[in-house]
Amino acid sequence: MRQVHIGRRLARPLARTSLLVRYGVISGLLVLCLALALGYVLASTVYDRALAQSEQTAANIAQLAVGPLLQRDDFDQGAVAPERRERLTGAMETLVAHRTVVRVKIFDRTGTVLFADDPDLIGQRFPEDPHLQAALGGQRSSDLDEPDSAENASEASLGGRLLEVYVPIRKSTAAGADRDVVGAFEIYLPYEPVASSAEADARRLVLWLAGGLVVLWAVLFQLVAAASRRLREYAREQAERAQHDALTGLPNRVLLADRANQALLVSRRSGTSTALLIADLDRLKEVNDTLGHHFGDLLISAVGARLRGELREADTVARLGGDKFAVLLPEVIGVDAALEVADRLVAAMRTPFDIDDVSLETGATLGLASYPEHGRDVVRLLQCADVAMYAAKSDRRAVRVYDRSMDAFTPDRLALFGELRRAIENDELSVHYQPQVDINSGQVTGVEGLVRWQHTVHGLLPPDDFIPLAEHTGLIRPLTWSVLRMAARACQRWRAAGLDLTVAVNLSVRSLLDEDLVAQLDHLLADAGLPASALELEITETTVMADPERSLAVLADLRGLGVRLSIDDYGTGQASLAYLNRLPVDTLKIDRSFVIAMLGSSNDAAIVRSTIELSRSLGLGVVAEGVETEQTWQRLRELGCDAAQGNWLAGPAPADSVPDLVRRLERRLGGAPARA
Repeated sequence: MRQVHIGRRLARPLARTSLLVRYGVISGLLVLCLALALGYVLASTVYDRALAQSEQTAANIAQLAVGPLLQRDDFDQGAVAPERRERLTGAMETLVAHRTVVRVKIFDRTGTVLFADDPDLIGQRFPEDPHLQAALGGQRSSDLDEPDSAENASEASLGGRLLEVYVPIRKSTAAGADRDVVGAFEIYLPYEPVASSAEADARRLVLWLAGGLVVLWAVLFQLVAAASRRLREYAREQAERAQHDALTGLPNRVLLADRANQALLVSRRSGTSTALLIADLDRLKEVNDTLGHHFGDLLISAVGARLRGELREADTVARLGGDKFAVLLPEVIGVDAALEVADRLVAAMRTPFDIDDVSLETGATLGLASYPEHGRDVVRLLQCADVAMYAAKSDRRAVRVYDRSMDAFTPDRLALFGELRRAIENDELSVHYQPQVDINSGQVTGVEGLVRWQHTVHGLLPPDDFIPLAEHTGLIRPLTWSVLRMAARACQRWRAAGLDLTVAVNLSVRSLLDEDLVAQLDHLLADAGLPASALELEITETTVMADPERSLAVLADLRGLGVRLSIDDYGTGQASLAYLNRLPVDTLKIDRSFVIAMLGSSNDAAIVRSTIELSRSLGLGVVAEGVETEQTWQRLRELGCDAAQGNWLAGPAPADSVPDLVRRLERRLGGAPARA
């Protein structure tokens, strides 16, 4: 356990270093271990090679210098003939004198010494030696003889280590048969020259090996270091891209959230405020459609730079996508101070931008939320600022400060949002239809589709209970298309049954400005087998004035498609008469609040009368909503109103009930049946 703890203590400093340093240390240790292992193997190989060379030297001596001087009879008789012994002695003295060998012995097959450079050894028989037995068996063998293990005192007196080599001696028989092992030749070679040569060779190889491995490690380290630098640069670039907008280089939503969290921490400690602004550009689509997306991108970049130039160094401008920006103002002194900044940004946006010698005008609508008044976390502040921005667009104001009255994100509303989304996805909504009646003929000419939600807890919910939620949360687009599909299918069934009716559907600002609206409507009508004139789209003045230029373009495309258009709730919006004259619409619908009160209020009666007269002068049809009494119906007939709808006539009814409802209503009013 103590060794484990020590290892951990040694590993901690390494763990705190960079990956490159750790790689250098670990790879260096591995290279060192490899060098030691290879050095050991090479040294062993060198020593083995030196011994093999020494054995070969001994074999050469036995074969060339000794073998020719001996006869087979010398071994068979157990003694070397005197004349051959003399020649052997001379040859051995020469070898010993040149320090080629130190000692020589020749054994017969019984292990008896037949000849030796030391005459006292002749005739002796040594204890059984495995190396000698190997040589007598025909195998060359060697052994390192240490001074303290010498076979006798005379060999010990030779000094130093000796390499003892045994070589078999082979002689043919007189009949010329195969060469048999008749004895063994033992030669003592001085080991120190062999060892010195081997050590020198081993040292040289190890040095070359070590140098090569060091060079290899250095090259690999440089390669890894270069790759590591590139990876770090790539990681920094990726981190930069992950936190910045690719077009403007501004922080994106991720980095904005991080900086906002830091700002909120500082505000909590210091007691200051942090403000968050959401800015939505005006007229960017016109720039893209007219000059191309390249100019639109250049304009977005210029807007980001201008916003950045109007703020403090500590403030953050982020692009959230499309034409939407966010501005973070840490440590501001309340909402009023943040409003001053917002007004300054709005003024800056009104100054034209010079883009490639083209002067482009734009503007911005801002929503403002502040910590701690409106929210205590980043998500809530972003929601509140976004809600305030859309409220500013609806009111045609440049800046709005968040207020709870415009909030659709209470806990109950959030729960309702999830339920509404599931209801849309699962086709749980229904559409009820209220007849629109021609006042002069009493004939039902069309119906208005009014969406209903049969909630499992709250019962049948009217549009006012969930349409604002859908508009604030982005569900209005799928909700609108769900209503359009149901209305088109219902209208197709009625026409197949002989009822020549049009169906009207309300269109929100988000749906009106949907780039795919016209194409999808064309596809929808084709699938239902309906002419475009069977569909009427109702838009409010507020919807049109949210983005007048874009609205005009879309309405013109819808008119070109053949769809009927009407202005709903006329009199409650802000459209001027001059602008109204430019709208390609077919009908004005008088808001029900004026119609309901017209019999008791001269002002409301004047509004209804003037609207009818205005419609006539513009060549438009006029429909009065909110007809709750027969007196109101008669008064509208006197004023020359074209059509009416209201509960006195008939309330909204499901699609399957419409044919019977229409027939009953027309019989009651004495109108001609609405037939195809």
